[in-house]
Amino acid sequence: MRRLCAGFQPGSSFIVMTRPLNFPQLQAFRAIMQAGTTIGAAAMLNTTQPSISRRLTELQNFSGLKLLEKHQGRLRPTREGMLLYRAIQKHFEGLDQIETVVAMLRRSGTGTLRIGCTPVLALGVLPAVVEVFSQRFPDAHLIVHTHATLRLMELLRQELFDCILTTGKVMESDFESLAMRTIPAVCVLPHGHRLANEAVVDVRMLRGERLITLDSADEITLALGALMYAVGLEMKSAIETTSSITVCAMVASGNGIGVVTPFVAGTFAQKVLIKPFVPAIGVTVSMATTTQTAPSLLASHFVEVLMEHLHELPPTFA
Repeated sequence: MRRLCAGFQPGSSFIVMTRPLNFPQLQAFRAIMQAGTTIGAAAMLNTTQPSISRRLTELQNFSGLKLLEKHQGRLRPTREGMLLYRAIQKHFEGLDQIETVVAMLRRSGTGTLRIGCTPVLALGVLPAVVEVFSQRFPDAHLIVHTHATLRLMELLRQELFDCILTTGKVMESDFESLAMRTIPAVCVLPHGHRLANEAVVDVRMLRGERLITLDSADEITLALGALMYAVGLEMKSAIETTSSITVCAMVASGNGIGVVTPFVAGTFAQKVLIKPFVPAIGVTVSMATTTQTAPSLLASHFVEVLMEHLHELPPTFA
């Protein structure tokens, strides 16, 4: 801002301001322009009429300009006052836009949420969670990509997701991981199987069975192999695949039996028999975010809905 030299008189060609203008002065002037009186401006700003008059006097003194004059009981702007008001309006319009964005972010009902998850959770967990989340935040835009856990971690490291959901292990130091719920794996059998009437499938009952397993690096496969070894059984896969969805589909067609995550088994409830499996193999749903950026409010609300859903799930899907 320009400064007004001491001793300046309005009309002089040497215009330098003695003090910079401040926000309360500009706010008061804008309110007067809109209300037409200092009393009306005071009501708009929830302050007193003397306070408004004082700020207007300061504004005119500091600027060296006559901005308003009385006319038929009201204040009307001079040409200089009108030009200043237009400049102030542009400033306040910018502030209004900022306030709108802040209010939108505070509500967290709009915006884009990028979620990465494994195919199993996309099938067995995410649909119900998204249904509730979308009811609460109908203006939110969701982007959901499905990948294996290692790929999810790679994309999260590049900050291409706001969060990822997996039943695999997340051990990277640059991630914040939260174990949200652990539920035992289940045994899936084709209809008419010899174990169909068993209340629980024990690992010893797998002797001689045609096993459909996940790949050798999968947590369930590793745990199942250890349990079978402990009772003197050798785990031989008749069919090995990378997806619990494929295991269930193969079982439904009578190709064998499998031990899988309960989240996907439930979606095949009409096509396969689902039995508790002992000793229990825990399947944990974990969420991970990057340590580089704090989660958005929209992401935080999504986690709340996800936690609610997982908490309401039964202790076993069998």
